[in-house]
Amino acid sequence: MRRLVPILSMAVLAVATLVWAQTPARAKLRSASSERPVTAIQQGSVSYFPVDEVVSAFGGKVARDPEGFKASLKGVDISFATDSRYAIIRDGLVELPEAPILIDNRPYVPWQFFQSYFRAAIGMDVSWDPAALILEVKPLARTVVSAQASVVDLEGVTKIVIQLSDRAEYSIEREAGYYIVRLRSNLRAASPEVPVENPLVSRIEFREDQVRIALKTDQISANSYQLENPFRIVIDMQHGVAPAPGNLPPAMKIGPADLPGIRTIVIDPGHGGKEVGAIGPAGLQEKDITLAIARRLAGVLERRLNARVVLTRTGDELITLDDRTSIANQYKADLFVSIHLNASVVRDARGTETYFLSLDASDELARKAADRENASAVNTPSTGGVSDLRLILWDLAQQEYLKESSRLAELIQNEMNVLAGIQSRGVKQAPFKVLVGATMPAALVEVGFVSNPEEEAKLGSEEFQARIAETLASAIDRYKNEYEVRIGIAEPKPSPPSASPSPAVPAVPAAATAARAQAPGV
Repeated sequence: MRRLVPILSMAVLAVATLVWAQTPARAKLRSASSERPVTAIQQGSVSYFPVDEVVSAFGGKVARDPEGFKASLKGVDISFATDSRYAIIRDGLVELPEAPILIDNRPYVPWQFFQSYFRAAIGMDVSWDPAALILEVKPLARTVVSAQASVVDLEGVTKIVIQLSDRAEYSIEREAGYYIVRLRSNLRAASPEVPVENPLVSRIEFREDQVRIALKTDQISANSYQLENPFRIVIDMQHGVAPAPGNLPPAMKIGPADLPGIRTIVIDPGHGGKEVGAIGPAGLQEKDITLAIARRLAGVLERRLNARVVLTRTGDELITLDDRTSIANQYKADLFVSIHLNASVVRDARGTETYFLSLDASDELARKAADRENASAVNTPSTGGVSDLRLILWDLAQQEYLKESSRLAELIQNEMNVLAGIQSRGVKQAPFKVLVGATMPAALVEVGFVSNPEEEAKLGSEEFQARIAETLASAIDRYKNEYEVRIGIAEPKPSPPSASPSPAVPAVPAAATAARAQAPGV
């Protein structure tokens, strides 16, 4: 009995502590124009506030939605739920110290929720003083940067280049008639408006903290990236599918990718411009098919996954092998997948091969394939292939991602084998320069043999391109789920059925596989 007394005392103390921690306190919500009472609840080291009280004080509202709750303020929505530490603003994820809680059927969130949301919605900062019990909303401290813009047309792509005098945090979003670059800095420009003679863009407008690109048509697709020394924001635009009314594409965000999981995926359509790649017997060019598949794949991934998808090229343009991985690094990508077509002197060769980076090739054919690709015309003449020292350094750097790259390549290969209806041609390793420099799991997939007349005909078909895109998306989705389950931020998904095999093409003869030799253009 004596031993039971201390245990009971501790239990009573724990309950009392919990009740005290959840007892509402009357804090103050302070802004430049007003001060009003607001409820605060302390749990451990986290201070919670009711979303409706704080948001309504600034003219917003909160409502339930099928996934949990949604707050709306000045046209900006944030979605959140009581079973997740992540909230969604536009297409961006915000990590909270703890998940929101429900008290008397009202959602309470950590105060940091308002810090992220108010910056996005009303350009204000939020701070919390637990000693004084003051939640303060105040203007963001902003720097001033000079800005100028130029427009260049290059092989069917309109490039908007916004040059700033200093680095600045920014996001890019689509509104009716505009692409808008929103900055966390104030802008200083020589003129408030720059007229543009271009089929897609009519003018560029400079506002206090925005660069607004006025569009001549809604049928535009775009990707963006940034360049250094000097700091530039580049937006590549071209004619694309018009977004449905009221369903404009989500914002494109560039910035630190500190959240765990697979958040950004970069898809690299092989070749482009004067570098056409492999050419089939009927004249099908690798550069055209890789771009068509990549565009479809990006669309499928954006629909399926909560991830940002970026293409290294969106048109028939020349991108160096170095720049392809540089783009992935600039976007702080979590995955990099390079898409190519294969070629062989053996006309019956068919199916998919998937590679990940290694200093040592899996076999002689893999080494020769990488050598020919590395000697591509898109490399600078002064360097030719990849220097031994540079490859060694990047091979060492890739050791961190070796297991992940291997698993990504394996999943891609398995899914594509089912689509092709053949046994695996295998996952291989080779020193492909396009994979050198990637600071994330990376794989190169040769989706089919354009040198095979039957495969060339299928690869040129929009229906088969769509099947390839769906199959690659399934592999990437499986990898994403596996990885996020391993790091503890997702639950396992039920395994979907693999892609249906294509019965139209017979299996590749073993002799043809053994005799396979790569043609120029991987």
